[in-house]
Amino acid sequence: MSSPLIVVDTNILVKWFIPEKYSKEASMLRDDHIYGRVKVIAPIYALLEFGNALRKYFLYGYLSRDKVIEAYELLINAEVCFKEVDYSLVQEAIKYSVDEHVTVYDAYYIVLAKKHNATFMYTADEKLLNKLSNVEHLVRHIKEYPKDRITLLNITS
Repeated sequence: MSSPLIVVDTNILVKWFIPEKYSKEASMLRDDHIYGRVKVIAPIYALLEFGNALRKYFLYGYLSRDKVIEAYELLINAEVCFKEVDYSLVQEAIKYSVDEHVTVYDAYYIVLAKKHNATFMYTADEKLLNKLSNVEHLVRHIKEYPKDRITLLNITS
């Protein structure tokens, strides 16, 4: 049986390395990925978004240059499956973006999840979640992961 496929947006990847709100839940997902319980995927441009987020932490004095590079290397070593941008998915993301009033970047994560039959797409972007609350049940807040994990991994209490 293969591991459940999970799409994560960049804010979840950042929480793997930077203590922020919901980092505990994001780290739980990271650990499940590292141990092969779930498989995490994201679009390749998430690496750029990740790098930019780390740069902001550097500019604010929260991370040293060396820690920025170390976090990037750790992310690469985590073996997230970064998917190349697919032209047809960009078109789908544009349509989704227009229909649901979200950014094309956010829409791309969602259409990527649908293309790969992902179980969930996790984010901590509350504005996105509010916009999609009655529309998209694939998109979940990372704070739901501990509860979802029980079902995903068939854990019994």
